[in-house]
Amino acid sequence: MQVKSTQEALYIAIEMERGAVQLYERALKLLGNQSREKETLRAQLASVLADEKQHLAQFTELYKGLSVEAERGLVLSAIAADILFPGGLMGAVRQGLLEDERAMIAFAAKAEEMAAKTYRAFAAQCGDVFAAEMLSGIALEEDKHLQVLREQQA
Repeated sequence: MQVKSTQEALYIAIEMERGAVQLYERALKLLGNQSREKETLRAQLASVLADEKQHLAQFTELYKGLSVEAERGLVLSAIAADILFPGGLMGAVRQGLLEDERAMIAFAAKAEEMAAKTYRAFAAQCGDVFAAEMLSGIALEEDKHLQVLREQQA
């Protein structure tokens, strides 16, 4: 997906992080419903959730805003580019992608991989050096999240 400005990149990054926060909150709830609160996976996912909330705060702090029309257009472009899941988290739930722990981890791993790739691409397109460095740094953190999830899949 091509972005035309730093603000466009930040807006999509914010939407991606909102989705990640919802995903990890749902994952933790799923594990809680299975009486598995004390397991290693829960601790790892809680840590990833905290990181995602921090990413959201960092992107939000830099975002100055776009028009509602521009934001809608960006969301549609991101969905078309498979960066944002159509229907958001509830769309994934309706399609059965988040029914159990295994499916949840696979979905989260795909999302983390996409986030890292997207943030690197946005950093390369970004005219704001500070924002580009932030996007690159957060891409590295998403790589770490992906590694945690892949270890759980093994």
